[in-house]
This record gives sequence, structure tokens and C-alpha cells, in this order.
Amino acid sequence: MSAVRLTGDRATLRDWTPSDVEQLPDLLAPHRPWHDTNGPYFGRPTEEQLAAKVTRMTETAALLPEDLSHPRTSLAVADTGSNRLIGEVSWYWESEPTGWRRMGVVIFDEVYWGGGYGTDALRLWTGYLFETTDALRLDFATYSGNQGMTAVGRKLGFTEEARFRNARPWNGEVYDGLVFGVLREEWLARVDGLG
Repeated sequence: MSAVRLTGDRATLRDWTPSDVEQLPDLLAPHRPWHDTNGPYFGRPTEEQLAAKVTRMTETAALLPEDLSHPRTSLAVADTGSNRLIGEVSWYWESEPTGWRRMGVVIFDEVYWGGGYGTDALRLWTGYLFETTDALRLDFATYSGNQGMTAVGRKLGFTEEARFRNARPWNGEVYDGLVFGVLREEWLARVDGLG
């Protein structure tokens, strides 16, 4: 299998490279503001957890494309113009026996927030996963305090499928847990309508 590279107007999804790994310690550092939007109620990762992630990504970046999983479970998000690493898309099994994948996107570099990079990345990732798997649905989980992610989901035509009220206490406030989903036929109809 060849390397994966999906290019959007703002964001490009691609396989991880050794130069990405060099940037990760700074982008993943506990002081970075993305930790306040990406499940902050779980607490900030420890230095050991971050080092373990960098080690995993180093191992992934060293693999040849044919040795990587298909579909990819994670891709780097880069700025299309500069190819600079700015984030990550990923997925995991919510229920492997039923083929239910839950996905996510995080823009590590706050300089790129609000510029459409997250929307572009999630659009590319959703299309890639529907093209390379037999998934009937895809979804992502967030919380009501992450207004950027809820806006991305709505902009891309995802439906708010679940709202778990007062499920996420954090920083002196209580937020709702949210799940946004899209069915394969909904996504394909939307893509066909844009084409």
C-alpha cells in the first residue's frame, strides 16, 4: 500500500514523518491550550504519558507505508500551504463486533484555531474512513464546552445524536457530554450534492 496523503484547501492529512516527531514534544506539552478542549475533564496528561505518545508516534513514523495499518488509525494534520504539523486525526473502536468507529480531530497548534483547519481535516478524515472501510456510521464525542468542535460537526452535516446532561464537570462548571454522528448514506448524499 502506498503512503496516504489527502489534500484539502487548508488541511492535509498524511502519514507521520520523522520531522513530525521532532515537533511533537512542543505541540503536546501540558501547557498547550488544546488540552482545555480535548477531554479536559480527564485531566492533563503527565510527562510520562506524553513521552509514551511521542515514542508510539516515532515508531509509527519509522514504518514503511505497506507496514502501517489499513485503514490508518491516525494521520498527521498539516497546513496545506507549509506542510507544517498542526494536529492529528484518529479513530478507535467504540464496538469492534458491530464495526462502530469513533473518530476525532485535534488541532494542537492554537495559531490555527478558527481558520477552518479542523473542519477541513474532519471532512477529509470522514471521507477517507467511509472510502476505506465498510462502516455504516461514524461519530465523535465532545462536550458542550468545546464550541469549536460542535460547530465543526454541524457545519459538516453531523447530527447531534446524544446529549448526556451535566456529565462533564470541569474547572468549576458542569457541561453536557455530546456525540455527533453521520450515516454513510447521509455523507455520500452530501458529498454528491457538493460535487
